[in-house]
Amino acid sequence: MTYATVEDVVARYGRTLTAGESGQVGEWLADLSSDVRVRIPDVEARMLLSEDYARLVVRVIAETIGSKLRNPEGLRQRTVSIDDYSETKTVDVSNSSGRLWISDEDWSLLLPATAGDAFTITPWFEP
Repeated sequence: MTYATVEDVVARYGRTLTAGESGQVGEWLADLSSDVRVRIPDVEARMLLSEDYARLVVRVIAETIGSKLRNPEGLRQRTVSIDDYSETKTVDVSNSSGRLWISDEDWSLLLPATAGDAFTITPWFEP
C-alpha cells in the first residue's frame, strides 16, 4: 500500500512523467511508504484521525520524489561554460549516495515531539 500516488507526484512536480519515470516513481512510492510504516507503525490510524496529517504524509512522500526527479545526481552545484567548454559538478555530501530518503526536517513534521519527551523525569514510587 502506498500513501501517495503517481498523480500526487505529477501535481507537485509540474510536468507529466515518461513511462520509465512512472514505473520508477511507483517503486519509490512503495519504498517511501514502507519507510514511513516502519518508522511510524500507527501512521494509518493517525491518517484516519486527521485529514491534515494524511495530506502531510502524501506531501512529504510526493515532494521527496519530486526532489529526486529534479536532481537525480544529488548535485549541490553545477557550472557549465560554453567557449572552450568546461563543466564543474559539486555533489551534495548529504545526498551523495544517490539514495531516496526523507529528510530529518520532514520526519520532524511527521513525528512531532510531544511535551515531556526529552529530559523528563517521572517520579514513581510504591506506597
